[in-house]
Amino acid sequence: MPKPTTAQLSVEIEWGIRTSWPAGVSTLRRTALATLEVEGFTEGNLSIAVVGKQRMARLHHEFSGIPGATDVLTFDLGTIVADQFIDGEIIVCSDIARQRSRSIKAAVRELALYTVHGILHLVGYDDHDPAEFERMHAREDELLNRLGLGRVFNGDVL
Repeated sequence: MPKPTTAQLSVEIEWGIRTSWPAGVSTLRRTALATLEVEGFTEGNLSIAVVGKQRMARLHHEFSGIPGATDVLTFDLGTIVADQFIDGEIIVCSDIARQRSRSIKAAVRELALYTVHGILHLVGYDDHDPAEFERMHAREDELLNRLGLGRVFNGDVL
């Protein structure tokens, strides 16, 4: 399979919070592009928004009807065509990543996990029943290991 080029596959990252995580943007972009490539996507657009807990709580309630913040929300903005084109948005919560981490480096790894998780939702994975939960999180571990980030998910669910 040919590698995606930036002209074919666009990943936009909006850092909608005040923070100084310089490695964050490049890590999330690299994570997203590599995950999309491994999952077979060569074309499309993916937007990743990094938000704080208050904004995430508002979005979580607005779109899911569930009060409180969550770690990641995923929105499919189009139709997957021939399993190659993806169009979606992933919103990840930096405050939750930081809360679950002992360092900024670990928080960036946590955000990478949320990015992979969101992409897997876009490509058809689900985690609402125990078997699918295990399958999805095993795939996350595989992808994050492939990127050199190691296993991040520890089984906690918000």
